Amino acid sequence: MSLLTADGRQPTALEAYLGFAQRGFQRAITYRFQFWSELVINLLYMYIYVSLWRALYAHRGAVAGYGRPQLLTYIVVSQTLITFQFTIRVWAALEQKVRTGEVAIDLMRPVDFQGMTLATACGTALHTLGTNMLPKLSLFALAGVLGRPASPLALALFPASAALGFLVLFGIEFLIGVSAFWLVEVRGLYSVVMWGTAGLFSGYFLPLEFFPRWLGAIAHALPFPAMVYTPAAIYAGSLTGMTAVTAVLGQLVWVAALFGAGRLLFGLAYRRLVVQGG
Repeated sequence: MSLLTADGRQPTALEAYLGFAQRGFQRAITYRFQFWSELVINLLYMYIYVSLWRALYAHRGAVAGYGRPQLLTYIVVSQTLITFQFTIRVWAALEQKVRTGEVAIDLMRPVDFQGMTLATACGTALHTLGTNMLPKLSLFALAGVLGRPASPLALALFPASAALGFLVLFGIEFLIGVSAFWLVEVRGLYSVVMWGTAGLFSGYFLPLEFFPRWLGAIAHALPFPAMVYTPAAIYAGSLTGMTAVTAVLGQLVWVAALFGAGRLLFGLAYRRLVVQGG
């Protein structure tokens, strides 16, 4: 992307970040086959998962505080939120840039590297939200599976919580991607962290209330529930009142911690790159 605007002047920081966001959005539009295949696969898996829980809840009342309508709502929301993990792929973009040397060009830009990466991811996420996530939520709502937000507080908190969940996801993937400065190939690390650990503890497969108490305590000590469980539980109504507000504040803490750790790790990576001569 050019460092000058159309009128030949240096762009402001905001204009630069908006430009990277636009590039992320346009790149997502380019891969139409990937978009349609992901959407169809997402819908298929969501349908199977909803059907599974409908069968498991047959002739049952509430389980772990979740009635069937509430649980199905949680499942639809959580399965939708995880879509960001399939599309932004921050770790893969950073790994490729390190492997090809393109990262050197990015480091020459007069913009913050983490901010530039976040802006690009936000552009991709905006495309995902408008063309994948909202249509899926609308479809399941029309089918009578997705209920309304559990309360006015849930309606108010859910968008903020979902946005913070996206930022937590970005923070984790940025850390994994920056590790490529040392490891070069980070696919294995990503699989362990995101599909192994996060897959279990994020609340993607089932609410954390279904976990044994000791396993739930471990989950709540990690950042992964902030990605999926917190916004989905707020929407479904299993987190209410001050508990919901406290959970959102906890997400803010995780965002600050992960972004701070990302800046620290990138600073070490940059110094390592400079010492080795680029």
